Amino acid sequence: MDYMEALKIIISGTIGTIGFSLLFKSNPRRTGFNALGGMITCIVYVVASEIFDQEFLQNFFPALVATAYAEIMARVLKAPATPILACSIIPLVPGGKLYYTTYYFVVGQMSLFKYTLTETLRIAAGLAVGIIVISVIVNEVNSHKFKTILDVD
Repeated sequence: MDYMEALKIIISGTIGTIGFSLLFKSNPRRTGFNALGGMITCIVYVVASEIFDQEFLQNFFPALVATAYAEIMARVLKAPATPILACSIIPLVPGGKLYYTTYYFVVGQMSLFKYTLTETLRIAAGLAVGIIVISVIVNEVNSHKFKTILDVD
């Protein structure tokens, strides 16, 4: 991937994040933070795409970073992490692949359907696992059980 293509991905992901944030009426004061989250996610995606050939890993690491960003910003902004995460992760959602998966199924091109379905599921799995890993870590850190072990009030 050349620099211009990477820049296009980062800019379009950031603009898409702003649009998603506005369309779904996220708190207007958080639009800039949402856009920053989308930009960071796209940057990590571009780097991961250069390092890894597998769709799972190309989406796993940006999902990790997006979830960590959302959790950190939730603490800073005293807001829920879910809306921040939803906006930050939107550039990674495989909308086009999902469309073509459905299209190939409807028109009966089963070999292309199976191929695009596999790609779509790998992307979705990478996103889900990345979100789950950070969410579990944050949940454990915040849990009463973990605080008791560390004797933290």
